[in-house]
Amino acid sequence: MQFDSICVSIGEQSYTGILAALEKVSFAEIRLDVSRITESEIESVFSSGKRLIATCREGFYSRRERMDRLVRAIRSGAAFVDVETESDGDFRDFIAEQAGLTGCKRIISYHNFETTPSLSGMCAIVDTCKKQGADIVKLVTTANSKSDSARVLSLYDIYSDSLVAFAMGETGLITRLACIFLGAPYTYAAVSDDKPLAGGQISAERIGNAINNLKLKGNE
Repeated sequence: MQFDSICVSIGEQSYTGILAALEKVSFAEIRLDVSRITESEIESVFSSGKRLIATCREGFYSRRERMDRLVRAIRSGAAFVDVETESDGDFRDFIAEQAGLTGCKRIISYHNFETTPSLSGMCAIVDTCKKQGADIVKLVTTANSKSDSARVLSLYDIYSDSLVAFAMGETGLITRLACIFLGAPYTYAAVSDDKPLAGGQISAERIGNAINNLKLKGNE
């Protein structure tokens, strides 16, 4: 079953692999930093009519290549574009300008692959992302304890909308589901359990089943 509140992260390298994954979902993040698809293939993917997030993290591609790939995705129909809060201002502003021309929503994201900052530290990050022009703030930490998970979820007591916050790692798994019930517009999932793109990420099917079960219990 498909859910508007579940975004499937697609990290296939090939064009055919991306298309195959998209057949199963209506809402997805295309990891352009992981893929090795051409400019014309980017246009084809993002003009498919699907609700898609364009993401191109630092690493494989140069700054110029990342910018070009994101802009091509935006102009081809991306619903959202994700840029890291740590990106330089010129990069961030140019992508924001291009997104504004098409109505593409801007996600400003923060990832911490080691720890979960203090609550005040996370609030400062969210506020910075908002000042940078985020339509949606994505804040992802790593949970090393149950208190880390609880601290991430406590952000929803402070920010009522346009926040996607959860924790990576096995300990943070529950936050990927709980955030939906606390106000997140959506959460992230893997295409399948054997293709996670982050620690603790599980399949869209498993998250969807969990959401259904919780909703059914809530109606009892």
